[in-house]
Amino acid sequence: MTSKITLLTFILLLATVVAAQQPARPDSLLGVLAALPVNTDTATQNARLQLLSKIGTWYYRNANYPSSRNYYRQGLTLELSRNDRRGIAQNLNNIGFTYMVESRYPEALDTFLLAFDQWENLRDTGKMAQLATSISNLYHEFGNQKPKELEYARRCMTLSERARRWHGLCACTHLVGDIFDQMGQSDSATWYVQRSLTLLEQQPDIPGLVTLYLSMSRYAARRQQYPEELKWLQKAAQNQQKYAPNITEIERANLLLSLGNCYLNLGDNTAAARYLREVERNLIPHIPDWTYHDRLYAHLSQLAERQGQPEAALRYFKMHIAARDSVLNMDDTRRITQIQLTHEFEKKQAETQAVQERELAVQEAQSRQQRWVFAALLLGLAAAAGAGFYVYRQRQERRRSELELANLRAQINPHFIFNCLNSIYRYTKERDTDTASKYLQKFSSLLRLVLENSRSEKITLTRDLEALQLYADIEGLRFKEKLRFSLDIDPDIDPGFVQIPGMLIQPHVENAIWHGLMHRSEGGHILVRIQQPTETLLRITVEDNGVGRAAAAELESKSAQQKKSLGQKITEERLRSTGKLANTTTTDLFDTAGNAAGTRVVMEIVL
Repeated sequence: MTSKITLLTFILLLATVVAAQQPARPDSLLGVLAALPVNTDTATQNARLQLLSKIGTWYYRNANYPSSRNYYRQGLTLELSRNDRRGIAQNLNNIGFTYMVESRYPEALDTFLLAFDQWENLRDTGKMAQLATSISNLYHEFGNQKPKELEYARRCMTLSERARRWHGLCACTHLVGDIFDQMGQSDSATWYVQRSLTLLEQQPDIPGLVTLYLSMSRYAARRQQYPEELKWLQKAAQNQQKYAPNITEIERANLLLSLGNCYLNLGDNTAAARYLREVERNLIPHIPDWTYHDRLYAHLSQLAERQGQPEAALRYFKMHIAARDSVLNMDDTRRITQIQLTHEFEKKQAETQAVQERELAVQEAQSRQQRWVFAALLLGLAAAAGAGFYVYRQRQERRRSELELANLRAQINPHFIFNCLNSIYRYTKERDTDTASKYLQKFSSLLRLVLENSRSEKITLTRDLEALQLYADIEGLRFKEKLRFSLDIDPDIDPGFVQIPGMLIQPHVENAIWHGLMHRSEGGHILVRIQQPTETLLRITVEDNGVGRAAAAELESKSAQQKKSLGQKITEERLRSTGKLANTTTTDLFDTAGNAAGTRVVMEIVL
């Protein structure tokens, strides 16, 4: 396989050398192409593609465009079989140029648009910019496609700037300016050219700047700002002189004619004569374009009239009329060609649109029935989903109501009420009426708050903490002040603004009392800390210094009367049913000796 690739490469190089020595016909390349085996290995395909490209280029340079197009099409077919997007795009480019030089503008435009799509998929901004210029020029040939012509010219500007193709940016900017100028929007033309000049004048070696300077001078002349026009023409002359060896006679004549006319408008006949005579003596005999003859003789006629030379003025005027007639004849021919091209283009577009409309009609007829079936299925699914969602919401509401009721029962359970009333009775029997009154007052306030808070799904943090404090005070009185309760709220939290479900913290405090502190003869301490790490998250920490969960479980297993902790579980279920519970963690605390030192519960709630 390696030897085959090497041999093919050698044959291809040899054929290239022979073709260079025999420019009349690419016989050697055609011979190698015919000798290549017809198979699908990569080396042979690459060799065939290179040969097809070289043969197509040879025919193109020798103005045999049909033959050139034939070989480019063979290359395109091979690239399509390989699905090589870059090769496909390049061959489409080449085919499009063969159409364009033959003035077959509709075919050229269609081919270039296909190539542009390929370069766009490849994200090759340089190739896209080059092709956008050609597409814009082709739309110009149709005469009535200014929006499209402007669209691709502006694309060329954007792509050239992105790819840092400064020479291309000069050409595209000049094209955009001309289009706006032809549309009578000289302000827009000036803005685009000035914008590009701001960027391009910072770059070294940009010969194309002369075209932009000439554009700016032309816009100034339209506004009859002749000193401004002269400034831009002088800049163009400096730039042209910098690249003098590469300047064509037409480019020199164009600048000198513009300078001569500008000086005529400024009233400097001497300077105008110097530039116009140079064009007449040295340049105009070598320029076949009658447009330049027309301009020169019109300016010379005006100059001779100002200098008091009526015979010369008349002679130049007659030459100007003859040149103008030639230009008009050329314009008429071009206009007729444009009309024909436009007619062909519009006819092709109409045919394409008719085919598309027929295809769309068939597709619409086929899909209408499918849409009805789909709509019926969708309606059925929507009805089923609506019914399911309704049932789900009903169940959720029923479950939430059950949880609210269960939470209320857990907060004011009969055991708690019995203990409170029993304690009040004991204080009354001991004739400690002050303590009994205080106990009764706090107990009644707590019951009132619990019942009021249970009416709302959410209450302020202030009201919940008020009920919690009353509960802690009552339990403290019952345990002979052995219970110490403290509350720590972050100063950045506004308890009157934050809203949470009612009696959210109480079940955890109750759990700490009954399973942690009750087993300590000396009582203990409960700390409730409230923080707000973020605007949407509330963190509640309940910490006690009781005997710990392990010791509590052991003691309660030996007790004849065990208290079930339902409030904590019900609270978590309430929060989960509303999606407000972010996280709950319970941690056992230990002292430095490793002995149990209490329990910490951290509950995070989404606000």
